[in-house]
Amino acid sequence: MDRRVFGAGLLASGAALHATPGSTAAVSCSKPSGGLGEQDFRDYIAAFNRSDFPGFSKYYAENVEFEGRGRHFRSKAEVLAFYREVKSRMRETIEITDIIVGDTDMVANIVTRLEADRDWPEFVTGPIRKGEVILSENFVWYEMKGGRFVHIRSAGYRRL
Repeated sequence: MDRRVFGAGLLASGAALHATPGSTAAVSCSKPSGGLGEQDFRDYIAAFNRSDFPGFSKYYAENVEFEGRGRHFRSKAEVLAFYREVKSRMRETIEITDIIVGDTDMVANIVTRLEADRDWPEFVTGPIRKGEVILSENFVWYEMKGGRFVHIRSAGYRRL
């Protein structure tokens, strides 16, 4: 199945879960009522790739819930502490493959590149050795409110 079709279906399903009676779900690339559009997401990823913590953290609500591979965080402070540790031990960059923006949800297909600066035997996705490069394709679902991400779910589905 085409990723955009799958993503649009997931987005529509997620929107239906959060819908109020009489509301409709929409898939678009314009700025939705959740306050974040495609260009905002591209800016967020660019800041993340530069390790610009103030730049990418402004997109998180204070009480953001983040569910990733083996980790679950319930605040902006916890997410940032995790990424500070990751980025102190390796270079992590993200390439956007696809983005679908809905009214209060956004889904993205991304490729994550991890390059270890030193050994990290207890890394959350498994041991990684200095110089090792790991590429993975991931699907991420973002719920938005007031121009911030309030819930992020990430699932890796293919190691490249």
